[in-house]
Amino acid sequence: MAEEEKDPPKGEEAPASKPPKKDEEDSKEESKEESKAEAKEEAKEEAKSSSSEKDREPEEKTKSPWPSARKGEKPAAPAVDPPKANDGAPAKAAWGAPLDKLDRAWTKLEARLCAGVLVAEIVTLVFWISIRALSSTGKGGPGQMFRSILTALVFGVVAHLATRKRLPKAQHGIVTTVAVAAGWILGKFWGETGVMYFSNVFAWLENASILVFFGGVNEIAKRLTLWLALLGASLATAQGKHINVDVVMRFLGPRARVPVAVLGWIAAAVVSIAASWGFFDYVAVEELRAPTSIPCPGDDTKHCPAPPGSKVDVVTSAMGRDLFLVGRQLSLDIRTLPKVIGGTPYGNTMRPHEWNEWLRGGGWESRFKAEDVKGFELPEDGSIEWRNPAVTAVPGGAEQIRKILVPLLNLVFAFGLFVIGIRFILRSLLAISGWVKVDPNAAHGDEELAHIHDQSPQAEAVEEAIRAEQGAGR
Repeated sequence: MAEEEKDPPKGEEAPASKPPKKDEEDSKEESKEESKAEAKEEAKEEAKSSSSEKDREPEEKTKSPWPSARKGEKPAAPAVDPPKANDGAPAKAAWGAPLDKLDRAWTKLEARLCAGVLVAEIVTLVFWISIRALSSTGKGGPGQMFRSILTALVFGVVAHLATRKRLPKAQHGIVTTVAVAAGWILGKFWGETGVMYFSNVFAWLENASILVFFGGVNEIAKRLTLWLALLGASLATAQGKHINVDVVMRFLGPRARVPVAVLGWIAAAVVSIAASWGFFDYVAVEELRAPTSIPCPGDDTKHCPAPPGSKVDVVTSAMGRDLFLVGRQLSLDIRTLPKVIGGTPYGNTMRPHEWNEWLRGGGWESRFKAEDVKGFELPEDGSIEWRNPAVTAVPGGAEQIRKILVPLLNLVFAFGLFVIGIRFILRSLLAISGWVKVDPNAAHGDEELAHIHDQSPQAEAVEEAIRAEQGAGR
């Protein structure tokens, strides 16, 4: 007989019945579907956000002030904003357009000069260091170190070019590194190879070439650095990025800023031009021996201050003489250079009769007295075998040829300050005519220099779009 089910005792509840297994499976399915729906919604949101970011990327790129960064893009049409109330900034005057064009051309020229001077200085120093190191012994010291660096550089470049397209990236790096290490080691075995050859080249450059007129490469490097600094200062002045205190300008409105800025720029122009004359006067008096006083007209017993014109005459006369001597020395260098490169000692490149022929055909009598030029000729009786291919003195003068151009090179400071002064005046005129925005925050932007770095038609089109946008904003 089957057992009868017993009722639970009184006071006790019957145990809760467990949910059927089917209900559990249904709930799991529902949770899975909900999680899938949530994942789909999140994916849609991410896709929307990524697409909106991609749509914004071109807009952000077109906001770059550099045409090279926007090259290849179609310039967007300037947005036409509703008319705004006049903010007090002066409107562009027609007479300022030629000045703006001049300012842009001037800035472009100076930017290119900056790049050229910087490259010239780097090339000059690298060349001089190389020649000097190669003329030293390769058994130790700087000569050996330079040869190791040079050999490692050559080996590394050759290995890189030979394997960059043939080997995987990892193997290419290993081969190049091994080649550099091998070049460094092999560079120590140069010994005295090339020492005599490069010593002759170095001696010629140091003692019998145009470098003597400058006083050596060190003096050239100093003047190039000074020139570079002055060009940078002129560019900063043209763009309103020179050092200035703009606290007051930030509390003024656009209309009041223009006269205050122009007043400061005119004062700076006066100071720059006055300093320019001060440096010019110093060079004329202290280095070119221009007289500071002359006999007074009508009374020779008294002395009056020398007029500025007399100092200018002294400088121009010295410049003409020195440039003539430079031309004569360069003609000698052109004749000597092939022989020095061929390995001939520079002191054995010119016979006395060759020197005399060169001297007679150089037009020296147009600058110096005939008897002084005659004193430079050499006897052709065989008593002198060779003549150094160099201008060693000034006919009829006591000046030395070494560093004879240094006083004229020092005038670069006077000329640079004068140019900066003119830049201040030009910027003042552009501000008055409304072609320059007097804004303290404008000094932190690069828009005005953007047209210098890329001259392609695409960049020019982008630049026109930028100008249109700026004009619409005004």
